[in-house]
Amino acid sequence: MQQPDDIAARRLGILIEQYVEARKKRYDYVSTEQAYQAIRQVLKPAIPDRELDDMVASLAVKNGLAVVFDRQTKASADDVLSGPRL
Repeated sequence: MQQPDDIAARRLGILIEQYVEARKKRYDYVSTEQAYQAIRQVLKPAIPDRELDDMVASLAVKNGLAVVFDRQTKASADDVLSGPRL
């Protein structure tokens, strides 16, 4: 029997494949911002946003698409609070 984490990872992989295939038919690039919004509307994966970007980008490149890393990331609280290191 498959574990819930395995099933969730498989669902996410299938969703990313479908997104990239749809983009490939009409465009020659994938936007990480658009992919993020589309995927998060359908599924709320329990992975960091950066990991989601990397998964989308990896599959897009394998399919011959360019990747536009245009998603704005929020600075973590640790980065903001600690400031520059001396």
